[in-house]
Amino acid sequence: MLCRGGGCPAAILTEEGDLFIQGYVPSTAERSHLSEPVGEDFVKMPREVFEKIARQVLNS
Repeated sequence: MLCRGGGCPAAILTEEGDLFIQGYVPSTAERSHLSEPVGEDFVKMPREVFEKIARQVLNS
């Protein structure tokens, strides 16, 4: 887990190289502006949390 043990949204890297992102479920209003392919979905993450996770991934 790339959240360094905290309770924040996290990125989980599997042994196979896949990445799971933990985040918030978008509201109905936010979702109305999104369009995902069949079999995919979205999570909502504050930008500062995303940037923190990105720095941790780059430093790992």
